[in-house]
Amino acid sequence: MGLLIGLALILVAADLAHPRPLPTLSAGNPGSLPEPSTNPTASTVVPTAATPEPEEDETVRKPIVEKVRRAALPAAHTPARHGDTSGSYLIGQRTLVEDYCGWGWVRKEGEGWNKGRWIAIEYDPEVCPVPHAFLPRPQDDKDYLYQLYGDFAPYRAYEPQADVWVEIFLIRGFLSLGPAKDTVRRDPPHHGSAKPNRFAERGANLR
Repeated sequence: MGLLIGLALILVAADLAHPRPLPTLSAGNPGSLPEPSTNPTASTVVPTAATPEPEEDETVRKPIVEKVRRAALPAAHTPARHGDTSGSYLIGQRTLVEDYCGWGWVRKEGEGWNKGRWIAIEYDPEVCPVPHAFLPRPQDDKDYLYQLYGDFAPYRAYEPQADVWVEIFLIRGFLSLGPAKDTVRRDPPHHGSAKPNRFAERGANLR
C-alpha cells in the first residue's frame, strides 16, 4: 500500500515539473490571433498622423489706393499742381542724359530753348517733391514739360563727367503740362576737353 502511494506522488511531481503545452489557436477559433508572417519583405504599416488642415491665409495688407492710382497714371497725369505755384515761373523740360548730372532744361516763358539753362533740382519733400516722385519710375516723365516755381540757389553742383558746374534750382512748386511737342535738341553743357558719357581729361574747374 505504501509503495502505491509513493508511486502516485512521483507521477504527480513529474506532471507538475513538465506542464502540458497550451492548445494552439486555430483559424476557425474567433478569438485566435493571426500567425506571424513568414515573408521577410513584408513591412509593418505604421499609421501616420492625420495631415493638419491648412490654416486660413493671413490677412494681406491692402495696397494704398492713392499709390496704386499714381503708379497706374502716365506722366501726363501727374498732379496738375503741387506745392506753391504762385508768382513767376520757368518752363522746364525733363531731359535724361546717360551718366550726366542734372534734371533738364529751363527757360523763361516766351523765350526759345537756345536761351535755356541746364539745371539740377534740389527739393524739400515737405515743401514740394520732384515731379517724377508721383510716377512709377524716374524716367517716366522724359521730355515732359512743367511750369517750375522756385529760385536758383547761390551755389552750384559739380558734374564730373563733363567737368562743369551745374546751376541748382530750389523747387517750391510745379504744374504739369504734359509731353512736349518739340523736344530740346541740345546737349547739356560740357567742358571743351570733355563730352557727356566720357571722363574729363583735366582737373576740376574750381572757378
